Amino acid sequence: MKILVSSMAFYPDHSGIPLYSSDFAFYAAENGHQVSVVTGFPFYPSWKKRKEDKGVLFRTDHHRNVKIYRGYIYVPRKPTGFKRILQEISFLFFSFINFFRAGRQDVVVVFITPVLLGVLAWFFKKVYGARLIINIQDFQVEAADSLGLLGRLPIVPLMHKLEKASFKGADLVTSISDGMVNILKQKGVDESKIYLWPNWIDVDEASGLGIKGEFRKQFSIPDNKTIVAYAGNVGEKQGLSTLIDLAVHFKDWDDLVFLIIGEGGDLVNLKNYHAEKKVDNLRFLPFLDPRGYKNFLADADVIFISQKKIPKDIYFPSKLLGLMAGKKLIFLAADQESELYRVLKNNDLALVGQISNLAELKGCMNQILQENSDLNKLKENAWGFVRQFDRKFVLSNVLKKIESLVKL
Repeated sequence: MKILVSSMAFYPDHSGIPLYSSDFAFYAAENGHQVSVVTGFPFYPSWKKRKEDKGVLFRTDHHRNVKIYRGYIYVPRKPTGFKRILQEISFLFFSFINFFRAGRQDVVVVFITPVLLGVLAWFFKKVYGARLIINIQDFQVEAADSLGLLGRLPIVPLMHKLEKASFKGADLVTSISDGMVNILKQKGVDESKIYLWPNWIDVDEASGLGIKGEFRKQFSIPDNKTIVAYAGNVGEKQGLSTLIDLAVHFKDWDDLVFLIIGEGGDLVNLKNYHAEKKVDNLRFLPFLDPRGYKNFLADADVIFISQKKIPKDIYFPSKLLGLMAGKKLIFLAADQESELYRVLKNNDLALVGQISNLAELKGCMNQILQENSDLNKLKENAWGFVRQFDRKFVLSNVLKKIESLVKL
């Protein structure tokens, strides 16, 4: 088959959606399909372009037997709601040209966000006479609206209509969790079109961590300090002020260090909050490259994940499966009604507390400090749980589903 994959971010970006858009393209190529990609230039999650990409309108790259058509993308220094809209417009304009450059395809697979990428893909489904698969990684409009990122911009009803039109025109609409699939049903998507396509991971590869001691050495963290750290996109929906509040409570524990590692739209606000609280036991570190992230996992004692309460259950962090495969102790702060909370709590995969209940989160921290014997059981449970999301198992089933659509 000739498969065209499109997402706003792609390899070498290695956090969030590009992890999955990239690996699906590479897997399809590994299995003999002719794969092209339409994307922008690397920027995520640092929100910075590489020097060699600045001012470039088009470029064609090749990687692992995949042809990558890149188009200009505006990357704001501070990603506000309005600037993100401008970014998406720039991406879609140059992607429109690159879809033509890529030529006729049998299948178009788009990884959403943005919503309008689905509309663009539907147009080219008609041009190509192809099948269209829309993979929902995040319900963009709900997330942005609930966090106030759209401000007073009167575009939410229009975005919902365009989203609905793209779903109607697709042959398959997929998402990554049961909760998100249920939202597709609530949005009126024909159930015969809905397919649960969970995120995946190469379990054996992910279980291999970096070099013990390298991360601590690089950032001058003594061996006797317990590292409790968040690493990834530092956005509004993560609600990372909670980690700063925990650091305040445990400021007198000399053997603890809290870290927030990464870049993102909420970083400045968090640094200001950190300065206001005068917290000496919490540090901000820059986004890590893949090797640095592996070394971090080798040294980190506890990985913190947080999720703010939002109207719809629309967020499932991409890094979670890798943490499970690496047998890391996960500490989750989330709303108890969220699917993320329910999955980790009900399957005993992590220390779990309500993000709105600081006393409960302090209790989780006390378990860590007391080295509760049940903590190792949590890590073992997570290791067993993640096997069902192994790369080969998930993606082989997805390709079979796509092949069956093409044959109809």
